Amino acid sequence: MNKIYLDNAATTKVNEEVLDAMLPFLRENYGNASSNHSFGKVAKVMLEDARDTIAEFIGANPKEIFFTNNGTESNNFALKGTAFKFPGTNKNHIITSSVEHLAVLDTLNYLETKFNFKVTYVKPDSSGKISVDEIQSKITPETFLISFMHSNNETGIINDIKEISELANKNNIIMHTDSVQSIGKTNFNVRDLNVNYATISAHKIYGPKGIGVLYVKDKTPLEKFIHGGKQERDMRGGTENIASISGFKKAVEILKLNYDEDVKHYLNLKKYLINKLKEYFEDSVLFNSGEDENSLPNIVNISFDKNKLMYDEEMILIQLDLRGIAVSGGSACTSGTHQPSHVLLELGRDRLSALGSLRISFGRDNNIDEVDYFISCLKEFVRKK
Repeated sequence: MNKIYLDNAATTKVNEEVLDAMLPFLRENYGNASSNHSFGKVAKVMLEDARDTIAEFIGANPKEIFFTNNGTESNNFALKGTAFKFPGTNKNHIITSSVEHLAVLDTLNYLETKFNFKVTYVKPDSSGKISVDEIQSKITPETFLISFMHSNNETGIINDIKEISELANKNNIIMHTDSVQSIGKTNFNVRDLNVNYATISAHKIYGPKGIGVLYVKDKTPLEKFIHGGKQERDMRGGTENIASISGFKKAVEILKLNYDEDVKHYLNLKKYLINKLKEYFEDSVLFNSGEDENSLPNIVNISFDKNKLMYDEEMILIQLDLRGIAVSGGSACTSGTHQPSHVLLELGRDRLSALGSLRISFGRDNNIDEVDYFISCLKEFVRKK
């Protein structure tokens, strides 16, 4: 049976060169980067080289790069670390969207319920776009933080973060963006966007799981997140994951070389899939993701019109999996709950459409034949009335 992986927005396969870059730091170069002997110095040199590489790739200064365990920790670091810089002041208001990743929504709910911060959730329009005018209307003298994802992890819709950050800067408000899905699929540059924080995760770009980065613009007020050590310039205690950082570095180096080719490849597959879906299902397929440059090139999110098609929205992912096809119904972080996507509900989709949605996300190894096989299997489970 064919095994086809079309869930690259959830995680990507570790590149072989990335794995090769990691192994020496698990075998012979296993020193602690905080140690002063030769073993530690080898690790320390690699650590700072990785910081340089990642900083250069996103347009940052190396001292603005902080290593974390993952994107979720990076989001927690930025949001909690900023909020805890303003205790006992009149700055207690945060603005975000209702379609953020749960790494942001759950963190803000924690700040709201446990520490009495006020959070305003801006709802997108039916296409998934966030109105900058709507954000502006929500700003108050108490607003100190704005957080909007650069691109949505379920729909791939890209927000105008540059315009939002200009609004934030004009009002002396700190700006955070969850950019986990955007790295490697967009020309992402923190200087151009003028954000205070950006979140990156290695396993979305063919690197290892368990390693991420938080970009922190110089002089941004930020409270230390993990205590117990002086690592990461005394901002995050704990021994650095040197092997995974080495893999992260190599993943970024490969990404830098392959970026144009990667994006072209994703776009070709995306356009082919969209055309095939329209050809067979016509107006019975509903596209929750964009088809233009304002959406990621590797994500296609669809639902089906229950009035025109017959399918079991609760079984479609399982049926595809039994045929060897891995896709997602939404964010991987909410899988197993079997609940409709909160993102699609906020976009105005009904519960059944949201529950039966499919997110197809392409990677470097996917090809046209796999798309054809996916379509042929889909025709078995989603039939015209």
